[in-house]
Amino acid sequence: MSESRITRISLIIIVLFVTGIILKIARPVLLPFLVAMFISYAVSPVLDWMIRKKVPKILANVLILVLTFSVIYLLGLLIYSSGKYFASELPRYSQQLNSLISEFSGWLAHLPFRVDVPTIISQLNLEKITGLLLGTLGSFLTFLGNLFLVFVFVLFILAGREKFERKLALAFSGEKAVYVNRLVASINRQIQKYLAVKTVTSLLTGALAAMILALFGVDFALLLGVITFILNYIPSIGSILATILAVLVAFVQFGNSLVPVWILILLALVQTTIGNFLDPKLMGRTLDLSPLLVIFSLIFWGWLWGIAGMFLSVPLMAVIKIIFENVPSLKFLAILMSK
Repeated sequence: MSESRITRISLIIIVLFVTGIILKIARPVLLPFLVAMFISYAVSPVLDWMIRKKVPKILANVLILVLTFSVIYLLGLLIYSSGKYFASELPRYSQQLNSLISEFSGWLAHLPFRVDVPTIISQLNLEKITGLLLGTLGSFLTFLGNLFLVFVFVLFILAGREKFERKLALAFSGEKAVYVNRLVASINRQIQKYLAVKTVTSLLTGALAAMILALFGVDFALLLGVITFILNYIPSIGSILATILAVLVAFVQFGNSLVPVWILILLALVQTTIGNFLDPKLMGRTLDLSPLLVIFSLIFWGWLWGIAGMFLSVPLMAVIKIIFENVPSLKFLAILMSK
C-alpha cells in the first residue's frame, strides 16, 4: 500500500510538471484560445436573444463578431496609445511628485521619529519604470496578430455550438447521453451567466469610474476607466487596485486638495454598490472564491503566461469551480475553492 501511494503521488507530480511545461510552451496558441472561449461564452446570451428575435443565424453571428472585435480593437488601440502617452508624460508627473514629497517631508519633520521620504522615493528609477511600461504595452502588430487568431477561434466556436450537443448524443447512448447533455448544458448556462454578468458589471463600473474621473478633470480618465473594467474581473483585489491607481494619479495631479478624497469616496461607493448589490442580484447566486486561491492563481498564471495570464486567472478559476460544482464526484473540490 505504501509503495502504491508513493507511486501514485510521484505520477501526479510528474503529470503536473509536464502539464506546466506544455502550458508554457503552448502559450501562443492556448492563450488566444482561452480568450476566445471566454468571449464566446460572454456573447452567447446576446446571440441567443438575436436568434429568438428571428434574426438569421449567419447574420447574427456576423453582427456579434464585428461588434465584439471592433470593441476589442478600439480598447487595444486606446490602451496602447494612452499607455505610450502616459510613459512620455512621466517626467512631468515626476516634477509634481517631487514637490509633493518636499511638502510631505516638511510635515513629517514634526514627527518624533525620522522618516527619510526623499531617499525612499529616490530608489524608484524613472527610466526603468518608463521602459517597463513601454515593454508591457508590447508591439501593436503583435496585438493585431493575436486578435486575428482570437477572431478565428471565436468564429469556429460559435459556429460549432449546436453541433456539439448532437456529437454528445452520438458519443453516449441511452440515459447516459441524456445525463451528459444535461450536465454540459447546466455548466454552459452557468459559465455564460457568470461571464456575461461579470462583463456587464465590469463595463458599468469602468464607465462610471471614467465619468467620475473626467468630471474632476483627472488625466487619462478614459484609460483609467478601461483599466478599472479589466481589473474588475478580479474579485476584491482588482477593485482595490483600480481605485488606488486612480486616486494616486489624482493625488499627483492635484496635490493636497480634496479632489483625491472625493474621488476615493465616489469610486469606493461605486465599487461597493455594484460589487455587493448589483453583481449578486444579477448573478442569482454567489460564486465566492477563496482569497488565498485568488492570490495563488494570480501568481501562478502570471508566472506562466505573464500579465495576460493574470487577467485570465480568476475567470479561469471561476469556470473550473462551476465545473466542479456540477460533477458530484468533484463537488468537494468546489467547496475547498470557496471562501
